[in-house]
Amino acid sequence: MAYFAVFFYMTQEEQDRLNRLQKLKDAGVDPYPTKGERTLLTQEFLDRFESLEQSKDSITLVGRVRLFRPHGGLTFAQLQDESGTVQVAFRKDHMGEEAYAFLKETIDLGDFIEVTGTAFLTRKGERSVDTTTYRLLTKTLLPLPEKWHGLQNIEQRYRQRYLDLLGNEESMRIAKLRSILVRYLREFFNDKGFFEVETPILQPLYGGANAKPFVTHHNALDMKLYLRIAPELYLKRLIVGGFEKVYEIARCFRNEGIDHNHNPEFTQIEYYWAYANYEDSMNLVEELIPFLFKSIGLDLKLQTEEGEIDFTPPYPRKTMRALIMEYADVDIEDFPDQASMYEKVKSLQVHVESFDGRGKMIDELYKKFVRPHIKNPLFMIDHPVDLSPLAKRKPDDARYVERFQLLCVGGNELCNAFSELNDPLDQEERFKEQARLVEAGDEEGMPYDEDYITALKHGMPPTTGLGLGIDRFVKLLVNAPNLKEVILFPILRSEQE
Repeated sequence: MAYFAVFFYMTQEEQDRLNRLQKLKDAGVDPYPTKGERTLLTQEFLDRFESLEQSKDSITLVGRVRLFRPHGGLTFAQLQDESGTVQVAFRKDHMGEEAYAFLKETIDLGDFIEVTGTAFLTRKGERSVDTTTYRLLTKTLLPLPEKWHGLQNIEQRYRQRYLDLLGNEESMRIAKLRSILVRYLREFFNDKGFFEVETPILQPLYGGANAKPFVTHHNALDMKLYLRIAPELYLKRLIVGGFEKVYEIARCFRNEGIDHNHNPEFTQIEYYWAYANYEDSMNLVEELIPFLFKSIGLDLKLQTEEGEIDFTPPYPRKTMRALIMEYADVDIEDFPDQASMYEKVKSLQVHVESFDGRGKMIDELYKKFVRPHIKNPLFMIDHPVDLSPLAKRKPDDARYVERFQLLCVGGNELCNAFSELNDPLDQEERFKEQARLVEAGDEEGMPYDEDYITALKHGMPPTTGLGLGIDRFVKLLVNAPNLKEVILFPILRSEQE
């Protein structure tokens, strides 16, 4: 028949499943009905088992067949739904010989079924369903991974996440933990009086971070558009417009390399808070982190491959300059311009380009010498102004800005925050410097955003803002070796490559 043609190289297992599909159709059974009916989740059935066993009330469960063991006139199966797994029993003397034989001839591991019956306890003491009737909900044409071991090939786990979730309890645990974490992030900021907003993903001008964007084209308007690298500049426009507390859980895109800690598509939460500064943001983070740990049931002393990481506040606060002096034995103030800094970092075998700005060179110096020594949470504060084109200068030293990054475990950056620059003339000059770097070849430089300057000229109150990477935070919480473990569908090379 026509639908067989899609399987060009069928295994015997696949052919057998197609034959059983045809048998169902020949018998007038719809192998793909529109819905299933159920009265309880499997876990609800198990929780209420004793009362259901006594009452003999009829219940209906639905789920995927994960085990199927015929024994003469009795067949045991395991039925799995989102809440758990339960054993169901099919008896020939209850169902009738013809219906029982049809069950054994047509049901495969992986099929979705609906069973109706009553609660009973097996001789071995297992809480089970004594099935009176069943109905097929979905016929599967390919087998599932072996139940107890799941997918073993890491690459296949990422490409076929649907199978990984079915066969790997840890993958499902991580996926659910991430969802719960996001729920509590919203709860925390909503309770603090922040408004959740949405800003454009497709932008005529990218900004808000130093990163190379993805470029696309809108046909109807015949214009170039960029996938956002950060929501920052739009969120701050909302502060100009009268909001005082806003946040967004934002999908962001950066056209950068892929490794254990980077994915071109990622999720972060950014907030902006008027009439506050970066000190207030540090205090808020020290309140947020324990709240999240408690909400998802984790101890603040987290066990990782690097040993115990203690997230109990307060967190030490050290300047970027001091950390570089401590671990690289370099005082960045001794190299006040791009040329002298370039010569110094090259002598230390730090990879930089001649057109890189002084700020980027300092950042690369930090990454090579400081990052590997970071373990417990640490606020790295007061970055050079060259490195922070959107942050407000320190009142007592204009060479530095009011900025912090929360670092831990090998310099992992969990969040990045500023006292936001609201001086439009200063911002204008910094944009011009960024534009100069872009023209010189820096693909991660920030373009000049005239409309944002116009917004600032209309006035933005003193404001602090923060971005927290959700992917990296979850990676840390579950002690995952690779960011791909906490992203359901990470970007991968094509299978041909």
